[in-house]
Amino acid sequence: MKLNKYIPVAALSLMLLNSGCSDSFLEKSPSDYITSGDLEEVAKWNTNILMGQALGTYSTTFAMSTGGVEGHDDFGQKAVDIATDLMSGDMVIMMKGYGWFEMAGDLTCSTRTASQFSYQFWRYYYRLIKAANEIIDAAGGDEAKPTGENGVYFAQAKALRAHSYFNLVNLYARPYQEDKTALAIPIYRTQLTSEAAKKSSVEEVYKLIVKDLTDAIPMLEGYERPSGQKDQINQAVAKGMLAYAYLMMGENGEAARLTQEVIDSKEFTLMNRTEVINSGFSSVSIPGWMWAIDLTTSNSPALPTFWGHMDLFTYSYAYAGGEKLIDTNLYNSIPDTDVRKKWFTETDEKGEQYELTNWWKFYNSKRILGNREWYDDEVYMRVAEMYLINAEANARENNLSDAKISLKALLDERDTEAAAKVDQMGKEGLLDEIYFNWRLELWAEGRGLLTMKRFQKSITRCAEDAMLPGQTYDYKDERLTFKIPEKEIINNPNLDD
Repeated sequence: MKLNKYIPVAALSLMLLNSGCSDSFLEKSPSDYITSGDLEEVAKWNTNILMGQALGTYSTTFAMSTGGVEGHDDFGQKAVDIATDLMSGDMVIMMKGYGWFEMAGDLTCSTRTASQFSYQFWRYYYRLIKAANEIIDAAGGDEAKPTGENGVYFAQAKALRAHSYFNLVNLYARPYQEDKTALAIPIYRTQLTSEAAKKSSVEEVYKLIVKDLTDAIPMLEGYERPSGQKDQINQAVAKGMLAYAYLMMGENGEAARLTQEVIDSKEFTLMNRTEVINSGFSSVSIPGWMWAIDLTTSNSPALPTFWGHMDLFTYSYAYAGGEKLIDTNLYNSIPDTDVRKKWFTETDEKGEQYELTNWWKFYNSKRILGNREWYDDEVYMRVAEMYLINAEANARENNLSDAKISLKALLDERDTEAAAKVDQMGKEGLLDEIYFNWRLELWAEGRGLLTMKRFQKSITRCAEDAMLPGQTYDYKDERLTFKIPEKEIINNPNLDD
């Protein structure tokens, strides 16, 4: 099956953005756009309606103000990625000033009354869930088995819903393996009822995540995205999502199996030593990117984007002094033989090191200071993550030989001297090396907080951090778990503790 009809995401973004979300944004029938019932009727004779709804949903992942806060740190998934990496301490704010993301940097963003980011992230992900539910309802409901193009959009909606619940349950509850019976967040499977849901347990949320993705994966068999495009979820991305869920659950064998399937497919290749430095991490054309958004002049929110906060060369907050730095201790632990050290290394004419920011990761290819082109692309998932999940899952299951194969494959393109030492490592040393590579390889890509919790680590903020210099906290710190926002509790008293 080859289904690759393409309509640019930008052309359909208003379909979702115009669907309206009040504070109670899981309302049954928004008054200013199409309802789930309408969608179901129209979809019977026009398959393009589900495609339009699906592509509009993808637009929500990078549009400004999808979290309802309307600040320059409210722009979908990459705002979550920046904030959670700051919370982990692997990335720090160099200087106070503009205010954006500072509540993440000082760990005050997770309270009930914090608009940034307790309310913002809650609203963003439930907005995605609402849109996904509308597609699922239109296709016949949770247990439907649509075929053809509608089957693809149904499967993508299930994957996006799972992705949203995965992020919500890990932001607003403790990890699965700590207390899976704890009440966490409400589950909504349909927009055909307006009943306010009670909290479900962490285990119940994960059951839905696993079901949605195991439903979606076979339905995406044979689906090929339009040439050059990676905005839509394909089977490999859905497998990656499910592998993350299994890894958090401790179902390591399943996580290893799924990631090995992605690796063995050779659909994506690891970024090589040259790409790691010269690509700028700026284009969906990079072979190692699995899921990514192609920003253009017509769909980029401009300054309120990942690039508007992270790229020194783009006219951005980083360009104007609001740089994000790598934790100094993490930087000092990078061997000189590791090509990734170059990401943060730049010297003046006297050979003195500038601040430890991302000089050679996430930069516009022109490298012209003040460049006003905010349409470099945004990455959501890379195949490097599949290698790290595979290595970690196998190591935790004592399948050390398989773990070493995956880790060495990554290190062969990063640090050949480190790769040569892997075969001599025992389980603990191997897990330490995998942990280090999660922190370094995925720096500024939104994996820091989950990694910290999964490996049960602590951090002492470096002296260069403008927010909490010298402070130590660990993965159990209550500030690292978001509280359900007060605005949502007012609308749904079932959620009050």
